[in-house]
Amino acid sequence: MSTRIRIRAELAVAVAAALLFAAAASAKSGPQAELERVGATAIVYRGPQVDVALSYRFAKNNPTGNWLLLETVMTAARDPVDVTRGAIAVRTPDGEVVPLAPQALLAEDYGSLASTIARADVTREPLGYLTPRRFRPMRLFAQYGPGIAFPTVWLDQWHNDYGRLFFRLPDGVRKGNYELLINLPEGKVVMPFAI
Repeated sequence: MSTRIRIRAELAVAVAAALLFAAAASAKSGPQAELERVGATAIVYRGPQVDVALSYRFAKNNPTGNWLLLETVMTAARDPVDVTRGAIAVRTPDGEVVPLAPQALLAEDYGSLASTIARADVTREPLGYLTPRRFRPMRLFAQYGPGIAFPTVWLDQWHNDYGRLFFRLPDGVRKGNYELLINLPEGKVVMPFAI
């Protein structure tokens, strides 16, 4: 009988240890990111650091040229966070990671992009999917040629920062699966979309 008691005690200890390990593992992982499709061409990412709404409507309806235009709204989920220009990129269908275009390149190509930007303005998708807050522009780009563009966007939980992201793709915009990538201090945002 003492053997049965010992086996039951060992089994109880093993189950308790497994439950304790599972609880510790889930506590360490913290809040999980959620990705939700909210429209035919809109996605919302809710993560531990930032919330991002993305529209790729214009790119999906106009898969031509060398410039990929994405509409975004971002806010901090809890503590303020700086997102630098270098932290934002897009992964193309062939796996190449293309960084956000520099302001100088956008200003250089603005003459040929003006009509594209005007068409994108007309077909802009509303991105009111985040908790309503005060809106302010990101100002990562001065869209009308030369102008002031900031190297970072400072996100806090009281503002929804909106803005268009410009990527100059070496092989041009083409149909396929893309990913918007944002590198943050405590992780990475990955938002897949298809054109």
